[in-house]
Amino acid sequence: MAVVGAGGFIGARLTEALTMAGVPTAPVTRATPAVADGLPAPALRTARTIFYLASSVNPALAERHPERVAADHAAFTGLLSALRRAGDRPALILAGSAGAVYAPHAAPPYRETAPLGPASAYGRAKAELERALFDARDAVRPIVVRIANAYGPGQRTGTMQGVVGHWLEAAAAGQPLRLYGPPEACRDYVFVDDVVEAFLHARHLVRRRPEAGTPEVFNVGSGVPVSLGELARSVAAAIGREPRVERLPARGFDRRDVWFDVRRAGEVLGWRPRTPLPDGLRRTWLTLTAATAPTGPVR
Repeated sequence: MAVVGAGGFIGARLTEALTMAGVPTAPVTRATPAVADGLPAPALRTARTIFYLASSVNPALAERHPERVAADHAAFTGLLSALRRAGDRPALILAGSAGAVYAPHAAPPYRETAPLGPASAYGRAKAELERALFDARDAVRPIVVRIANAYGPGQRTGTMQGVVGHWLEAAAAGQPLRLYGPPEACRDYVFVDDVVEAFLHARHLVRRRPEAGTPEVFNVGSGVPVSLGELARSVAAAIGREPRVERLPARGFDRRDVWFDVRRAGEVLGWRPRTPLPDGLRRTWLTLTAATAPTGPVR
């Protein structure tokens, strides 16, 4: 196994889960080139399954930095070309974005067969990576895991992505929760450990179908629409007090209502989300406050 993007929020947890399961896993980070001299790095050359979670953009950064989008695309297609030259045809499981790729004119919940029509630079970037993967099915066995709004311990809020992480950090600092757009807008929030389980189930699919080459796509979310107002109330319950909420206009890349039909992942992978939102918020809050609690000698 190899995890490209092993230093990221989901990639780090996936690498840890594989290692704890006794699966030999090569972590590939920004400090580790995935391609050398036109061929995959040795760790990727010997891997029968490659998880690809590397990205340098989020919705806000993609709008402002098209050069980062282009660099991400070049890195991914460069790896696909290197894998084609190597000729080993591993499975490649790509982390996609469920919330960004579906056409906004269609009504949720979105199934994998819903029309694509990304309305943001980030969505278009994610859709282009999927297309590049599917076009390379002579070189890899493609699987796409389209992830909803993942949250959980260890999420890095400095990337300006992840409302749950931002709100919990704000609450811990005694700052208001910044709510962009209408509080009725719905999203689909999925706990990070459930996302990791979906990737592990996708690995088992590869083992069951070693010669399959047809692209597979799976939505991975909670399947439950949660309004921003409801999320704010759930955060208040998790932290045990009522934080102040600051209302702000919607940003250009924000979608109104986005949630997903995740039945196909259950039918094909045997996966389902297991962490209810209140439990996930409570676990994330406890981890955050434990990490930021003052330490010192007991007097």
